[in-house]
Amino acid sequence: METKIALIGTGGTIAGKGTSNTDLTGYTAGVLGLDEILASVPGTKPYGPYTYTQFSNIESSDITVNHWLELSKLVQKLVNRDDIGGVVITHGTDSMEETAYFLNLTVHTDKPIVITGSMRPAGAISADGPINLLQAIQVARTPSSVGKGVVVVLNGYIDGARDVSKCNTTNVATFDSPLVGHLGIVQDGVAHYYKTSTRRHTQDSVFDVSKLAELPRVVIMTCYGGMDDMVPMSVVATNPDGLILTGLGHGTIPQNVRQITQNTKFPTVRASRTGSGMVSAVPQDALANYLVCDTLSPQKARILLMLGLTKTKNLKKLQQFFHEY
Repeated sequence: METKIALIGTGGTIAGKGTSNTDLTGYTAGVLGLDEILASVPGTKPYGPYTYTQFSNIESSDITVNHWLELSKLVQKLVNRDDIGGVVITHGTDSMEETAYFLNLTVHTDKPIVITGSMRPAGAISADGPINLLQAIQVARTPSSVGKGVVVVLNGYIDGARDVSKCNTTNVATFDSPLVGHLGIVQDGVAHYYKTSTRRHTQDSVFDVSKLAELPRVVIMTCYGGMDDMVPMSVVATNPDGLILTGLGHGTIPQNVRQITQNTKFPTVRASRTGSGMVSAVPQDALANYLVCDTLSPQKARILLMLGLTKTKNLKKLQQFFHEY
């Protein structure tokens, strides 16, 4: 059977338009439809046929947990079809890494799921959207992409959803996986892989959102030098379902913040604001009932804790999730 690539549009810069071809920052995201974007990309026909779904057309800074839930259900429905060989999603870059990781944990399949976007709007000089979309489609059609989990494809690189981060505000080479490096590259219309993720994902994930309408409320609080009690007291007073406590360096928490956030009724996970490296357990964590994020960024630790809380509230089991996913 000839399989199709399911294209899903969510908006973002790749669907954006500026007032001129030199407008690289003041443009409006989420203007063009998926059909208009694809029409601007030469060379896609050999990789078809395609199906099209305009899921949304928004800036990715406006993506919500509800969007993630509905997008995950849509992608799962598509990959369950025998006639679908892979999925390509166009998405804004601001929260792309979070959407990618959420899908990586909640869609159960070995079929390729590729997320792409652009740093420059359509119509801009040297717009990167067309080549990124073409290469994302090529990755989805490459047989070796099967079983790799959700990947992000921009600027000729392939990155795993767990480890990829947006590392620059405007540069087209913004996406990187600082700790583990790229999974591979796209060259001559083919994905070339040089490594794979060893963490559980997609078909090996235990998380199931198919019947969920909402997720536990997990918040992120970032620590800084000279931090007073006002912010941590305010956060704890809201009684969230979970807290990602983004510390300095190796996830170090100021003493006054520790006094307020330790031994709360909700799980608290230490993370780091550095952007790379592992946060491992220290003796003080057991006294404060803190968990640690392993090598996840604060924003991805939030996603894993939200999903983990749908399975258990046991701190040891939650900690194990951070070492497995």
